[in-house]
Amino acid sequence: MKNTEVASLFKTIADSFMALSEIYSSATEQTEQPKATAKKEKPVKVSEPAPATDTPAEPVTEEKTYSKEDVRAMLSQKAKIDGCKYKVEVKELVAKYSSDGTLTKVPEDKYSKLMAELEVVGNA
Repeated sequence: MKNTEVASLFKTIADSFMALSEIYSSATEQTEQPKATAKKEKPVKVSEPAPATDTPAEPVTEEKTYSKEDVRAMLSQKAKIDGCKYKVEVKELVAKYSSDGTLTKVPEDKYSKLMAELEVVGNA
């Protein structure tokens, strides 16, 4: 075989691989589903509907409920962003809602307020 024949053969093989790659990548994109996470969905408290009145009703806000594990995971995640950039702010938030500065002493009814303030950290 001459060098030109070998080069032509390799080009044909490379073109075939490229065509197969395009076919499989487009098929994967169309059928790929978002991966399910192992986390449980957080229960949502739903407020009672307001009684009908002549005045316009205020929008009903749904307050999320969080477990201690959810709060701990989010606090940890926020504290570790950009090389622990927000670690001090996270500790201050926990101390604000805790009697002894630990998450263990944060009352469960304060989790939603704590999480709301945590969302602001780094976004202000």
